[in-house]
Amino acid sequence: MKILKSGQVRELDEYTIRYEPISSIELMERAARQLLNWIISRFDRSHRILIFVGPGNNGGDGLALARLLFFSRYDVMVNYVGFTTKTSPDWNANKLRLDNETDVPFNSLGDRAQFPLISDRDIIVDA
Repeated sequence: MKILKSGQVRELDEYTIRYEPISSIELMERAARQLLNWIISRFDRSHRILIFVGPGNNGGDGLALARLLFFSRYDVMVNYVGFTTKTSPDWNANKLRLDNETDVPFNSLGDRAQFPLISDRDIIVDA
């Protein structure tokens, strides 16, 4: 697995959007589907999946993943770790889809008391 810096990821996203062509929201959906396939191949539905999202496009990827996991009958919960109300347009679009199409719990973390309890069976996704 290659680990890229945020600037490198941004450059790759921009290149793909420009030359494929694909919209950024469609690129998020593609990334979420690939991660969904990876999760399905490794973890059964006995695991709860906790997705921690920020306010940017990586968080939007996590919101799309949460929706897809819900449709695949996984127990999923989203935790918003963004101490701002300023979110990206694609994040907003994925949040709206999550709200309208699922009943995935969405927990806004304002302080440590709101942090979910994590068990050793839980799968954590940092988005």
